[in-house]
Order: sequence, then structure tokens, then C-alpha cells
Amino acid sequence: MIWNMQKLKRFLIATCVTLATVALTPMSALARQQEPEREIIDARLEGYATNVALPESTTALTWLLFAFLGVVCLSVLFKDAKRTHLD
Repeated sequence: MIWNMQKLKRFLIATCVTLATVALTPMSALARQQEPEREIIDARLEGYATNVALPESTTALTWLLFAFLGVVCLSVLFKDAKRTHLD
């Protein structure tokens, strides 16, 4: 009977810890969302007498880099298998 009480006690502790974790998870997520958003300060713009802003950047160069790397990677598929390093 003592063994069953210890087993029951462990089960109840594990259940309480699990329920507390599940119950408190949404509260911590809500607490993170309520923080005020900070303004992003760009160090390149500090020291100017007037308030200036940089234009929005695009991802065009990143896509061009991906296209170039794709061509390089796919060009290996068309390499002749019978070629030697002496060609």
C-alpha cells in the first residue's frame, strides 16, 4: 500500500507540473506581445542636423545572387564524366 501511495504522489506532482506549464505558456506569450515596439535607430543616420531617412531596400541583389549560384550548381550536371584534368 505504501508503494501505491508513492506512485500516486509522483503521478500527482507530474500532473500538476504539466498542467501548470500548459496553463502558463499562453500568459508568457501574451506578456511578450504587450511590450512597446522600439524604434529602430540606424547608426548611419546619427549626427545629422535634420531628420533623414534611408530609402527602403529591395531584395533584388539577393535574388540575382541565388540565380547565379543556381547556374553555377546546375552547370556541374553538364560536365563530361570522361574528362581528365589534362584537357
